[in-house]
Order: sequence, then C-alpha cells, then structure tokens
Amino acid sequence: MTLDGDYAIKLDTPLGSKDGTVSIQSEGSTVEADVDAPLVGKKHVVGTADGDTFTAEGTMKVKLVGKVDYTIDGEVDGDSLNMHIQTSKGDIDLEGTRI
Repeated sequence: MTLDGDYAIKLDTPLGSKDGTVSIQSEGSTVEADVDAPLVGKKHVVGTADGDTFTAEGTMKVKLVGKVDYTIDGEVDGDSLNMHIQTSKGDIDLEGTRI
C-alpha cells in the first residue's frame, strides 16, 4: 500500500518549528503508525486504512497534560504525508515527506 513508509515531519510549536518522524505500516484495512513528535511524544496508534487515507482514534497520555482523547485523519499523496490530529486539548496539523 502506498501509505507504508517513514516520514520526516515538522511541527510548529510555541518554541518554533520542531522535527519528528512518523512510521506507517498497513495491512488490508488496518494501519499502524509510530509517531515521535514534539508535543505528542512517542505514540503507537492503530486505525483504519482506505486507499491513501487513514483514520485512528483513542486516548493517549501526554506529559504535563494527562490523558487526551484524539482523532487522526491522514493522507499520503506521493511522498507527502498530511495528518490532522484533533484532541480534547486542541488540534495539531503535521506535514511530512517520505524518507
């Protein structure tokens, strides 16, 4: 599937732009992503794949904030990754490039 791969991402934070990574693996309609990003930390999420798009939802623990409910909508277009993470504490947009 074209979702699979490792992506270098940039995240705008109050302290400037920070780097991170997202690794995506899919099999059938299941997708797993390992996110290592500022503000988010290291997280493993499992969701549903549909062609070049994917979704996931759940609850994660974030330092200094506690438990946060999230919904992720993502899309891979060629070598570009776009993810929108909607949380109970605010939204985060991530853009990445396949590495």
